[in-house]
Amino acid sequence: MAFLLSLLIIQINRWGFLPQSIAQYISHNYFVAIEFAFVVLLFFEVLSLVFVLPHSVAGALAKQFEILSLILLRNSFKEFGEIPDISDLVYMQDVGLHMISDAFGALIIFVGIYFIRVTSKHYRITEGDEEQFRFAQLKKVISIILLAIFLGLMVQDGWLFLNHESTFKFFETFYTILIFSDILIVLVSLRYSYKYIVLFRNSGFALATVLLRVALTAPVYYNVVIGLVAVLFVLILNIFYGKIVAKQLYR
Repeated sequence: MAFLLSLLIIQINRWGFLPQSIAQYISHNYFVAIEFAFVVLLFFEVLSLVFVLPHSVAGALAKQFEILSLILLRNSFKEFGEIPDISDLVYMQDVGLHMISDAFGALIIFVGIYFIRVTSKHYRITEGDEEQFRFAQLKKVISIILLAIFLGLMVQDGWLFLNHESTFKFFETFYTILIFSDILIVLVSLRYSYKYIVLFRNSGFALATVLLRVALTAPVYYNVVIGLVAVLFVLILNIFYGKIVAKQLYR
């Protein structure tokens, strides 16, 4: 509905039926509707990330990769929207290569998410049900704080836009906040387990978030390479974490 509505508003604006006070905010480019639709999708992806976090740190990290893949797809559509005529694609090699890079980068991360989920092993780091419940409650508190920050950033960005002020890069800002929340989870987890393997895994997940944050602002081509490095890093970490913990459990 958001996609169809935005297309309709763009068309009405192209006809000149909107008052100037509103028309100045509306683009004449139809591909903006695609970008807006992806923003709506990303909004719900970020919300789901907040709700996944209390249940699984590994699941929340996989969700972060999902968001990055969707952002790369959105960038690919955005590049396509910069082409005034589809027939000009052959002559606009830079735009075409940027599209291909972002599209295949999203595809690589999409495949990587599958292997990340397959290799993720969930082992309790707490000694009993009571400690597990307390750990989950603390992660819920962190999630609620993240949700409040997310909504606050939305309101602030919208206010800046309506007041003709420079808006900030929303998802990049949110990923920066995720880095600090991941570090907080690492520190909270130490309350329940001092094992080196658990500390290394959770710290590694936090580092993966840093890599994803860098990928969001990296130039074209580099963003895909950094995203691929993050996928490989988490895959190797998951595989050996599972092997080491399983060996300890069944020793």
